[in-house]
Amino acid sequence: MQYCKNCGRQLKDGMRFCDRCGQSVRKAQESGQAARHREINELREERLNRRKRLAEKEERQIRAKENKRKKNGKNIAIYILVILLIAVASVLIGFLLAGGSNSSTTSKNSSQTATTKPYSTPVVTEAPAAAGTFSEITVGNVRCPYPSGFHSGTVSGNEKMNLTDPLGGAKMIIAQEAKGGDPIDLAKAYSNSVGASTPDDMRKGDDWYSVTATVNGTVHHRKSIIRNGLSVYYDFEYEKSSGSASTYEGFIEEIDKNFK
Repeated sequence: MQYCKNCGRQLKDGMRFCDRCGQSVRKAQESGQAARHREINELREERLNRRKRLAEKEERQIRAKENKRKKNGKNIAIYILVILLIAVASVLIGFLLAGGSNSSTTSKNSSQTATTKPYSTPVVTEAPAAAGTFSEITVGNVRCPYPSGFHSGTVSGNEKMNLTDPLGGAKMIIAQEAKGGDPIDLAKAYSNSVGASTPDDMRKGDDWYSVTATVNGTVHHRKSIIRNGLSVYYDFEYEKSSGSASTYEGFIEEIDKNFK
């Protein structure tokens, strides 16, 4: 059963025009189809727009997450950098304070500048010709001879010189530290530090001490001069089985005699 789209009159099957208002039945049908097509197109367009909006929303969320991740990564990097800078600054401040303290203490007694000059003391007979001369460094007001044939390396801490014999392997350091006290107590402390409960030889004076101790085949020797709360010392180490052992004994004897 059909009805006129214009006036609502009931129409018989096969009628082409409404017998009340004269409206074309086909035109009304075509208008209804056009309306349905338009509605379908509008629905399709709405679905497309909805999909587009959802895609844009997802893209914005992805960008927001990526930006947040980058920001967090940047913040972590900045945090690590700040920690590193604080650590470096702390080390530098500690080093400067320690250096200032040592410099202040030493300046009350003497200049701390280390200088070297030729040393003309006759060489020991056991010394090889290539290493048969001595040089000298002054630390504070203490003269410190050392074999000219030794190679100088990088110093650290309280060291003023770090020396190595390229032939026999002996090692020698010259150092200064803010440490005073009874020479015999300091000598025992050094002996214990190298692991020797009973040293081979221990000597002392009013302001100096020397210790020789052999531990596991390695000979350790130190002579130190203590003045006004400062210790200037040298350490000499070598393997007792070394072919240059007698030479090193002569070096120690010569250095001890002129280390003053």
